[in-house]
Amino acid sequence: MAPLISEKLPCRISAVGTVAIGFGVISHGLHVVNSGPDWRDVTGVGYIAGGLLLVAAGVAATAAPRRLPRRSGRGPRAAHAVGWIAGAAVIAQLGVLPFVIANQVTHAPRWAIDESAVGIAHREIRIELPDGRRLSAWYVPSRNGAAVLLSHGSGGSRGRVAAHVRMLARHGYGVLALDNPGNGESDGHSNGLGDNAQPAIAAGLDYLARRPDVNPKRIAGFGLSLGGEVLLEAASRDRRLAAVVSDGAARPVDGDKVNPKGALEGAIGWLGMQSVRAISGMKPSPSLVAMMPAIAPRPVLLVAGGGFPDEIPASRLYRAAGGSAVQLWELPDTGHTAGLRTHPGAYEARTVGFLDRALGVG
Repeated sequence: MAPLISEKLPCRISAVGTVAIGFGVISHGLHVVNSGPDWRDVTGVGYIAGGLLLVAAGVAATAAPRRLPRRSGRGPRAAHAVGWIAGAAVIAQLGVLPFVIANQVTHAPRWAIDESAVGIAHREIRIELPDGRRLSAWYVPSRNGAAVLLSHGSGGSRGRVAAHVRMLARHGYGVLALDNPGNGESDGHSNGLGDNAQPAIAAGLDYLARRPDVNPKRIAGFGLSLGGEVLLEAASRDRRLAAVVSDGAARPVDGDKVNPKGALEGAIGWLGMQSVRAISGMKPSPSLVAMMPAIAPRPVLLVAGGGFPDEIPASRLYRAAGGSAVQLWELPDTGHTAGLRTHPGAYEARTVGFLDRALGVG
């Protein structure tokens, strides 16, 4: 078995290198091309350089002459082939795939923000965190005394929620559309599970509470996917959020409760999460089920689509845990967070009507 491992090791080194190059290009290389070099792109460019070195090492090792043991008979050759296929499958499933998961979570792409995407008058602002890092955001001033902190999904940016900004602003709401740390134009490191989002949400609420056009008792959260998850968590701790609209929330730990995984899928997920913790150095976000009762009696509207198998069942768990103040609107015929796009009239009426009632607007 030792010769088999040594023969295939260069290919595995090259495979890991190729994955590293891909994530470096996707996560930060495109940002360098779109917006020019930035110190925040050091890790992504390092991935590209390290990946190139791994690929080069694998190619060099493959090209190096070596004496292979002579084999005779079909039996040994067949056993060798079966062993290679089995070993490659194990490496791919339990080695490369968790590595891919971890990099998807910790190295989100950074795309240039198109200021014209909002389509309405707004301000581009920067909000400073206690550690000196700054968050980027759009702000549309309030015309009705109420405001909404709008949070995007995993790997996204404020550019992905421009339609929601316009929807809320049409009804007079002030809207703070915030880039999560490490996303869009915000400083920090990306984390697609939201493990580092709470300081940013708190800073956004600080900003809104100081605004002269906003009544600090009329601030709500509106989140899509990951944004909905982090706002529910924030509301369980921060009473300044008077209401929350959470569209597409389903934390992985809660998805496992409603849709238990098989042994292999569970092992891949566990290894992926451990890899995320190793790369990011962050503690994982806890289940939302235990947090929901702490939001009461403040109202919550959960919107759940049929894009992911865990989404509606997880939202039902959240509704049951949160009690009578939590409403659930199921849209099984829509994709993940696609309600505004596929049912624009109904979505606007349902979500804005909820906020009007919850915040005493109108």
